[in-house]
Amino acid sequence: MTRFAFAAAAAFAATPALADMAVSIPFAAEIAGQPFACTQTYAGLGRTRAEVQAVDFRLFVSNPALIRADGSLQSMTLDQDGAWQLGDLALLDFEDASGACANGTAGMNTTLRGTVPEGEYTGLSFTIGVPFDQNHIDPTQAPAPLNTTAMFWNWQGGYKFLRIDMVPTDRKNDGPRGWFLHLGSTMCDAASKTEAPTACKNGNRMEIRLDGFDIAQGTVVIDPAPVVAGADLRANAPDTSPGCMSFPGDADCMTVMAALGLGYMDVPAATQSLVAQR
Repeated sequence: MTRFAFAAAAAFAATPALADMAVSIPFAAEIAGQPFACTQTYAGLGRTRAEVQAVDFRLFVSNPALIRADGSLQSMTLDQDGAWQLGDLALLDFEDASGACANGTAGMNTTLRGTVPEGEYTGLSFTIGVPFDQNHIDPTQAPAPLNTTAMFWNWQGGYKFLRIDMVPTDRKNDGPRGWFLHLGSTMCDAASKTEAPTACKNGNRMEIRLDGFDIAQGTVVIDPAPVVAGADLRANAPDTSPGCMSFPGDADCMTVMAALGLGYMDVPAATQSLVAQR
């Protein structure tokens, strides 16, 4: 080895590679600023100030990344736990099957866990949604957490990216027995309802960016109250699914989808109000 080559090799060997840093990002489910619980009721929701009992609260997140000081993204490598995290996808589950959450499961998951290279980070980004190539599969044959059939619509639509189910406790006599916020892809082009689509006109994936998020002490807060502020939770548009399930032509979605930061029919997207940080 020449003196130059030896010196170069020695210098390279003396420069340690960046070590991985463990990261755990807590998420909190709230309704109107109050912690979500299957046994609680929540007052003053929507434009008619309805009282509701929440009976489900789950969402898929994918593509988590930390934001560097220069604004670029560093992907977060999720721990593969065989239950809640698969690839770069995770299911966050805030219900525990107690109280009114009869459709749920006892297990809960309220954090994203993984690693990133050591460094200084000034924020967090992620997507609420399931990537297209994972979204249209058979959940009965899928690994966890994609085997959670309660979060699945059908092969055409795929998974419910977000499921927050509420039941008005002071509903009108002819009012709905439930007001459900389900976000997922719609208008998916497939040969039949039992075949995977080639594309979806409305992907409906929420891209979340939290600049200034403190990865050591911060918490991501999910609260649907601002999203449903313009909706009447004591009523349901005729001939539509209860609440807003993302499908076109539902009057109950007109204000809701915009508040999720998504365009809906001829209503443009607004700033999303579902996700905040503290």
